[in-house]
Amino acid sequence: MSTRFDQTLAALQQAVADPSAPSARARITKALSGTNGMLVAVATAAVVSSDEDDPRIDRALLERLAPAFERLLVNPVKRDPQCRGKVAIAKALRRAEVCPEEVFVVGVRHVQLEPVWGGRVDTAAELRGVCGMALIEEHHPRAVVEVAHLLADPELAARTAAARALGSSGRADVVEPLLRLRIETGEAEADVLGECFGALLQVAPRESLSYVVNFLASRDDAVAESAALALGSSRLDGALPPLRAQAERSVAPERRGVVMLAIAMLRSEEAWSCLLEHVQHGSRGPASAALRALSTFKHDPKLHARVSEAVARRSDEALESDFEEIFA
Repeated sequence: MSTRFDQTLAALQQAVADPSAPSARARITKALSGTNGMLVAVATAAVVSSDEDDPRIDRALLERLAPAFERLLVNPVKRDPQCRGKVAIAKALRRAEVCPEEVFVVGVRHVQLEPVWGGRVDTAAELRGVCGMALIEEHHPRAVVEVAHLLADPELAARTAAARALGSSGRADVVEPLLRLRIETGEAEADVLGECFGALLQVAPRESLSYVVNFLASRDDAVAESAALALGSSRLDGALPPLRAQAERSVAPERRGVVMLAIAMLRSEEAWSCLLEHVQHGSRGPASAALRALSTFKHDPKLHARVSEAVARRSDEALESDFEEIFA
Protein backbone atom coordinates (compact mmCIF):
# COMPACT_ATOMS: atom_id res chain seq x y z
CA MET A 1 0.00 0.00 0.00
CA SER A 2 1.20 3.51 -0.78
CA THR A 3 2.15 6.08 1.82
CA ARG A 4 -0.76 8.19 0.69
CA PHE A 5 -3.18 5.33 1.27
CA ASP A 6 -1.65 4.68 4.69
CA GLN A 7 -2.28 8.31 5.60
CA THR A 8 -5.88 8.12 4.34
CA LEU A 9 -6.49 4.92 6.29
CA ALA A 10 -4.97 6.32 9.49
CA ALA A 11 -7.06 9.50 9.22
CA LEU A 12 -10.21 7.44 8.68
CA GLN A 13 -9.45 5.20 11.67
CA GLN A 14 -9.04 8.31 13.81
CA ALA A 15 -12.34 9.68 12.49
CA VAL A 16 -14.14 6.46 13.37
CA ALA A 17 -12.59 6.47 16.84
CA ASP A 18 -13.78 10.05 17.42
CA PRO A 19 -16.66 10.78 15.01
CA SER A 20 -17.40 14.09 16.76
CA ALA A 21 -14.03 15.56 15.75
CA PRO A 22 -13.92 18.24 13.02
CA SER A 23 -14.05 16.73 9.52
CA ALA A 24 -14.51 13.22 10.95
CA ARG A 25 -17.99 12.74 9.51
CA ALA A 26 -16.85 14.03 6.12
CA ARG A 27 -14.05 11.43 6.06
CA ILE A 28 -16.43 8.64 7.00
CA THR A 29 -18.98 9.70 4.40
CA LYS A 30 -16.32 9.93 1.72
CA ALA A 31 -15.08 6.43 2.49
CA LEU A 32 -18.61 5.01 2.33
CA SER A 33 -19.11 6.76 -1.01
CA GLY A 34 -15.91 5.34 -2.46
CA THR A 35 -14.87 2.07 -4.05
CA ASN A 36 -12.14 0.83 -1.72
CA GLY A 37 -13.34 -2.16 0.29
CA MET A 38 -10.86 -1.73 3.11
CA LEU A 39 -11.85 1.90 3.67
CA VAL A 40 -15.53 0.95 3.51
CA ALA A 41 -14.95 -1.75 6.13
CA VAL A 42 -13.28 0.70 8.50
CA ALA A 43 -15.95 3.38 7.96
CA THR A 44 -18.76 0.91 8.58
CA ALA A 45 -17.75 0.72 12.25
CA ALA A 46 -18.99 4.30 12.61
CA VAL A 47 -22.40 3.40 11.20
CA VAL A 48 -23.38 0.49 13.43
CA SER A 49 -21.40 -0.32 16.59
CA SER A 50 -20.23 -3.89 17.22
CA ASP A 51 -22.41 -4.26 20.33
CA GLU A 52 -24.64 -7.22 19.41
CA ASP A 53 -27.21 -6.58 22.16
CA ASP A 54 -27.66 -2.82 21.82
CA PRO A 55 -25.82 -1.45 18.77
CA ARG A 56 -25.53 2.29 18.28
CA ILE A 57 -26.86 3.15 14.84
CA ASP A 58 -26.29 6.27 12.77
CA ARG A 59 -29.47 6.22 10.69
CA ALA A 60 -28.27 8.79 8.18
CA LEU A 61 -25.10 6.86 7.40
CA LEU A 62 -26.97 3.55 7.49
CA GLU A 63 -28.70 4.49 4.22
CA ARG A 64 -25.30 4.60 2.52
CA LEU A 65 -24.44 0.97 3.21
CA ALA A 66 -26.56 -0.75 0.56
CA PRO A 67 -25.31 1.54 -2.25
CA ALA A 68 -21.74 0.99 -1.01
CA PHE A 69 -22.30 -2.77 -1.17
CA GLU A 70 -23.51 -2.52 -4.76
CA ARG A 71 -20.42 -0.52 -5.77
CA LEU A 72 -18.15 -3.15 -4.29
CA LEU A 73 -19.81 -5.80 -6.44
CA VAL A 74 -18.42 -4.07 -9.54
CA ASN A 75 -14.92 -5.37 -10.30
CA PRO A 76 -14.98 -6.88 -6.78
CA VAL A 77 -11.55 -8.52 -6.79
CA LYS A 78 -9.90 -5.16 -7.40
CA ARG A 79 -12.22 -2.99 -5.32
CA ASP A 80 -12.83 -5.33 -2.41
CA PRO A 81 -10.26 -8.13 -2.10
CA GLN A 82 -11.10 -10.70 0.58
CA CYS A 83 -14.64 -9.22 0.65
CA ARG A 84 -13.69 -7.07 3.64
CA GLY A 85 -16.04 -4.22 2.81
CA LYS A 86 -18.99 -6.38 1.80
CA VAL A 87 -18.69 -8.55 4.91
CA ALA A 88 -18.50 -5.47 7.16
CA ILE A 89 -21.61 -4.01 5.52
CA ALA A 90 -23.56 -7.25 5.81
CA LYS A 91 -22.65 -7.63 9.49
CA ALA A 92 -23.59 -4.02 10.22
CA LEU A 93 -26.97 -4.31 8.51
CA ARG A 94 -27.63 -7.56 10.34
CA ARG A 95 -26.89 -5.89 13.70
CA ALA A 96 -29.17 -3.02 12.70
CA GLU A 97 -31.90 -5.56 11.89
CA VAL A 98 -32.60 -4.23 8.44
CA CYS A 99 -32.75 -6.55 5.47
CA PRO A 100 -32.21 -4.89 2.07
CA GLU A 101 -32.55 -7.55 -0.63
CA GLU A 102 -29.85 -5.90 -2.71
CA VAL A 103 -27.42 -6.86 0.03
CA PHE A 104 -28.52 -10.14 1.58
CA VAL A 105 -30.15 -11.93 -1.35
CA VAL A 106 -27.25 -10.95 -3.58
CA GLY A 107 -24.63 -11.59 -0.90
CA VAL A 108 -25.83 -15.11 -0.07
CA ARG A 109 -25.14 -16.07 -3.71
CA HIS A 110 -21.93 -14.11 -4.24
CA VAL A 111 -18.81 -16.02 -5.25
CA GLN A 112 -15.51 -14.15 -5.46
CA LEU A 113 -12.62 -16.06 -6.99
CA GLU A 114 -9.29 -14.39 -6.33
CA PRO A 115 -5.89 -15.39 -7.69
CA VAL A 116 -3.50 -17.23 -5.41
CA TRP A 117 -0.33 -19.17 -6.06
CA GLY A 118 -1.34 -22.13 -8.22
CA GLY A 119 -4.95 -21.15 -8.89
CA ARG A 120 -7.87 -19.22 -7.44
CA VAL A 121 -9.70 -19.22 -4.13
CA ASP A 122 -13.24 -18.17 -3.22
CA THR A 123 -13.08 -15.41 -0.60
CA ALA A 124 -16.83 -14.86 -0.24
CA ALA A 125 -17.74 -17.85 1.96
CA GLU A 126 -18.04 -15.75 5.11
CA LEU A 127 -20.20 -13.23 3.26
CA ARG A 128 -22.57 -15.94 2.08
CA GLY A 129 -22.85 -17.25 5.64
CA VAL A 130 -23.56 -13.83 7.18
CA CYS A 131 -26.19 -13.08 4.56
CA GLY A 132 -27.84 -16.47 5.00
CA MET A 133 -28.14 -15.96 8.75
CA ALA A 134 -29.58 -12.47 8.22
CA LEU A 135 -32.22 -13.80 5.83
CA ILE A 136 -33.25 -16.43 8.40
CA GLU A 137 -33.39 -13.88 11.21
CA GLU A 138 -35.47 -11.46 9.16
CA HIS A 139 -37.87 -14.25 8.06
CA HIS A 140 -37.29 -13.54 4.39
CA PRO A 141 -39.70 -15.70 2.33
CA ARG A 142 -36.80 -17.33 0.46
CA ALA A 143 -34.50 -17.66 3.45
CA VAL A 144 -34.65 -21.42 3.93
CA VAL A 145 -34.25 -22.04 0.20
CA GLU A 146 -31.19 -19.81 -0.02
CA VAL A 147 -29.60 -21.31 3.08
CA ALA A 148 -30.36 -24.85 1.87
CA HIS A 149 -28.14 -24.11 -1.13
CA LEU A 150 -25.36 -23.16 1.28
CA LEU A 151 -25.52 -26.61 2.89
CA ALA A 152 -24.00 -27.91 -0.35
CA ASP A 153 -21.53 -25.03 -0.71
CA PRO A 154 -17.97 -26.05 -1.64
CA GLU A 155 -16.60 -23.91 1.20
CA LEU A 156 -16.57 -25.21 4.76
CA ALA A 157 -17.30 -21.79 6.29
CA ALA A 158 -20.47 -21.41 4.25
CA ARG A 159 -21.77 -24.89 5.09
CA THR A 160 -21.04 -24.35 8.78
CA ALA A 161 -22.90 -21.03 8.77
CA ALA A 162 -25.81 -22.60 6.90
CA ALA A 163 -26.28 -25.33 9.51
CA ARG A 164 -26.11 -22.76 12.30
CA ALA A 165 -28.66 -20.54 10.55
CA LEU A 166 -31.08 -23.41 9.98
CA GLY A 167 -30.83 -24.37 13.62
CA SER A 168 -31.98 -20.92 14.65
CA SER A 169 -34.88 -20.83 12.19
CA GLY A 170 -37.43 -22.72 14.27
CA ARG A 171 -38.64 -24.43 11.07
CA ALA A 172 -38.35 -28.04 12.20
CA ASP A 173 -40.65 -29.32 9.45
CA VAL A 174 -38.22 -28.34 6.68
CA VAL A 175 -34.95 -27.96 8.54
CA GLU A 176 -34.79 -31.43 10.12
CA PRO A 177 -34.87 -33.33 6.79
CA LEU A 178 -32.40 -30.90 5.22
CA LEU A 179 -29.87 -31.38 8.00
CA ARG A 180 -30.28 -35.14 8.09
CA LEU A 181 -29.75 -35.26 4.33
CA ARG A 182 -26.57 -33.21 4.66
CA ILE A 183 -25.25 -35.60 7.31
CA GLU A 184 -26.21 -38.80 5.52
CA THR A 185 -24.84 -37.80 2.13
CA GLY A 186 -21.38 -37.91 3.65
CA GLU A 187 -20.31 -34.54 5.03
CA ALA A 188 -16.55 -34.87 5.40
CA GLU A 189 -15.80 -31.94 7.71
CA ALA A 190 -16.17 -32.43 11.46
CA ASP A 191 -16.94 -28.75 12.03
CA VAL A 192 -19.91 -28.90 9.67
CA LEU A 193 -21.13 -32.18 11.16
CA GLY A 194 -20.97 -30.65 14.61
CA GLU A 195 -23.06 -27.69 13.51
CA CYS A 196 -25.57 -30.01 11.82
CA PHE A 197 -25.88 -32.16 14.95
CA GLY A 198 -26.23 -29.06 17.12
CA ALA A 199 -28.81 -27.51 14.81
CA LEU A 200 -30.90 -30.69 14.85
CA LEU A 201 -30.85 -30.77 18.65
CA GLN A 202 -31.87 -27.12 18.70
CA VAL A 203 -34.69 -27.17 16.16
CA ALA A 204 -36.09 -30.66 16.84
CA PRO A 205 -34.65 -31.86 20.17
CA ARG A 206 -37.10 -34.66 20.95
CA GLU A 207 -36.91 -36.17 17.47
CA SER A 208 -33.16 -35.74 17.07
CA LEU A 209 -31.70 -36.89 20.39
CA SER A 210 -31.56 -40.60 19.56
CA TYR A 211 -30.47 -39.83 16.00
CA VAL A 212 -27.40 -37.91 17.18
CA VAL A 213 -26.68 -40.45 19.93
CA ASN A 214 -26.27 -43.14 17.26
CA PHE A 215 -23.19 -41.33 15.96
CA LEU A 216 -21.40 -41.71 19.30
CA ALA A 217 -20.48 -45.23 18.22
CA SER A 218 -19.05 -44.16 14.86
CA ARG A 219 -15.70 -45.68 13.94
CA ASP A 220 -14.66 -42.24 12.74
CA ASP A 221 -13.30 -40.38 15.77
CA ALA A 222 -14.16 -36.98 14.28
CA VAL A 223 -17.80 -37.97 13.73
CA ALA A 224 -18.18 -39.50 17.20
CA GLU A 225 -16.54 -36.51 18.87
CA SER A 226 -18.70 -34.03 16.93
CA ALA A 227 -21.83 -35.86 18.07
CA ALA A 228 -20.64 -35.92 21.70
CA LEU A 229 -19.88 -32.20 21.79
CA ALA A 230 -23.19 -31.35 20.13
CA LEU A 231 -25.01 -33.38 22.79
CA GLY A 232 -23.08 -31.60 25.52
CA SER A 233 -23.81 -28.18 24.05
CA SER A 234 -27.51 -29.01 23.79
CA ARG A 235 -27.79 -29.27 27.60
CA LEU A 236 -30.74 -31.63 27.07
CA ASP A 237 -31.67 -33.75 30.09
CA GLY A 238 -31.75 -36.90 27.96
CA ALA A 239 -28.16 -36.44 26.75
CA LEU A 240 -26.46 -37.55 29.97
CA PRO A 241 -27.32 -41.28 30.02
CA PRO A 242 -25.91 -42.04 26.53
CA LEU A 243 -22.85 -39.86 27.13
CA ARG A 244 -22.19 -41.56 30.46
CA ALA A 245 -22.54 -44.98 28.84
CA GLN A 246 -20.18 -43.96 26.04
CA ALA A 247 -17.61 -42.66 28.54
CA GLU A 248 -17.65 -46.00 30.35
CA ARG A 249 -17.16 -48.05 27.18
CA SER A 250 -14.59 -45.79 25.50
CA VAL A 251 -11.07 -47.21 25.51
CA ALA A 252 -9.17 -44.61 23.50
CA PRO A 253 -8.09 -41.82 25.89
CA GLU A 254 -8.74 -39.09 23.33
CA ARG A 255 -12.31 -40.16 22.67
CA ARG A 256 -13.00 -40.68 26.37
CA GLY A 257 -11.71 -37.18 27.09
CA VAL A 258 -14.07 -35.62 24.54
CA VAL A 259 -17.06 -37.50 25.94
CA MET A 260 -16.14 -36.41 29.47
CA LEU A 261 -15.93 -32.83 28.25
CA ALA A 262 -19.38 -33.18 26.67
CA ILE A 263 -20.75 -34.38 30.02
CA ALA A 264 -19.23 -31.34 31.74
CA MET A 265 -20.79 -29.06 29.12
CA LEU A 266 -24.27 -30.21 30.19
CA ARG A 267 -23.65 -28.13 33.32
CA SER A 268 -26.24 -29.98 35.36
CA GLU A 269 -25.86 -31.19 38.94
CA GLU A 270 -26.28 -34.80 37.80
CA ALA A 271 -23.64 -34.42 35.05
CA TRP A 272 -21.07 -32.85 37.36
CA SER A 273 -21.75 -35.44 40.06
CA CYS A 274 -21.11 -38.15 37.48
CA LEU A 275 -17.68 -36.67 36.71
CA LEU A 276 -16.86 -36.11 40.38
CA GLU A 277 -17.58 -39.79 40.98
CA HIS A 278 -14.96 -40.65 38.35
CA VAL A 279 -12.49 -38.26 39.98
CA GLN A 280 -12.92 -39.81 43.40
CA HIS A 281 -13.43 -43.49 42.59
CA GLY A 282 -12.61 -44.15 38.94
CA SER A 283 -9.50 -45.76 37.53
CA ARG A 284 -6.57 -43.48 36.76
CA GLY A 285 -7.41 -42.74 33.11
CA PRO A 286 -11.11 -41.86 33.54
CA ALA A 287 -10.34 -39.93 36.74
CA SER A 288 -7.81 -37.75 34.95
CA ALA A 289 -10.15 -37.24 31.98
CA ALA A 290 -13.00 -36.23 34.30
CA LEU A 291 -10.71 -33.81 36.14
CA ARG A 292 -9.70 -32.12 32.89
CA ALA A 293 -13.31 -31.93 31.73
CA LEU A 294 -14.40 -30.27 34.96
CA SER A 295 -11.54 -27.78 34.69
CA THR A 296 -13.49 -26.10 31.89
CA PHE A 297 -15.57 -24.54 34.66
CA LYS A 298 -12.81 -24.13 37.26
CA HIS A 299 -13.79 -20.50 37.82
CA ASP A 300 -17.03 -21.67 39.45
CA PRO A 301 -16.05 -21.48 43.16
CA LYS A 302 -18.54 -24.12 44.31
CA LEU A 303 -17.43 -26.60 41.67
CA HIS A 304 -13.78 -25.84 42.39
CA ALA A 305 -14.34 -26.69 46.05
CA ARG A 306 -16.15 -29.93 45.21
CA VAL A 307 -13.39 -31.08 42.86
CA SER A 308 -10.76 -30.23 45.47
CA GLU A 309 -12.62 -32.31 48.04
CA ALA A 310 -12.99 -35.28 45.65
CA VAL A 311 -9.26 -35.23 44.85
CA ALA A 312 -8.35 -35.01 48.53
CA ARG A 313 -10.54 -37.99 49.40
CA ARG A 314 -8.88 -40.10 46.71
CA SER A 315 -5.35 -39.62 48.16
CA ASP A 316 -3.65 -40.00 44.78
CA GLU A 317 -0.47 -37.94 44.53
CA ALA A 318 -0.46 -37.93 40.70
CA LEU A 319 -4.06 -36.74 40.55
CA GLU A 320 -3.38 -34.14 43.24
CA SER A 321 -0.52 -32.85 41.10
CA ASP A 322 -2.81 -32.70 38.07
CA PHE A 323 -5.38 -30.80 40.10
CA GLU A 324 -2.87 -28.24 41.29
CA GLU A 325 -1.67 -27.69 37.72
CA ILE A 326 -5.05 -27.66 35.95
CA PHE A 327 -7.10 -25.79 38.56
CA ALA A 328 -4.44 -23.22 39.47
